[in-house]
Amino acid sequence: MNLILFRHGQAVERESYKKSKKDDSLRPLTLKGKEKTKIMGKKLRGMVPEISLILSSPYMRSIQTAELLKQVCKLPNYNEIVELVPSAPASALAHWLKTAGQSHTSILCVGHEPHLSTFASWCLSGASESFINLKKSGMLSLEIENLSLIQPGMASLSWLLQPALK
Repeated sequence: MNLILFRHGQAVERESYKKSKKDDSLRPLTLKGKEKTKIMGKKLRGMVPEISLILSSPYMRSIQTAELLKQVCKLPNYNEIVELVPSAPASALAHWLKTAGQSHTSILCVGHEPHLSTFASWCLSGASESFINLKKSGMLSLEIENLSLIQPGMASLSWLLQPALK
């Protein structure tokens, strides 16, 4: 089973957005963030030809990233899940995958830092803190034998790809 974790693209700066008095969950991608996401989406399409499920955090920047990946990679519609919000524990996403993701062979999760890298570190070694630094529009792939058995230390890292566009 292939689990791809994709960090949302560059969003409007938190401090400048705060001045608008809108909730941080509504903070959108920048033009540069959209462009990097499209470039990384093309790389993803070449590396993983078939993805059967896309999951996204319900935050605007992740939704926009998932939508761009859906278009570039010609993927199915995405599902928004709260288990991908920045404050969610790794165990919550693991539980969702155990109960609802078992029928899929390749799942793409679009979310935030440090949540995604903490989840990956948990899957790889059981660590409660991240030892991975996933850049904006960066992605990594975990190989997990069976989602029903997902637990700390049960995954292997297939690849990690960071954007290099300046």
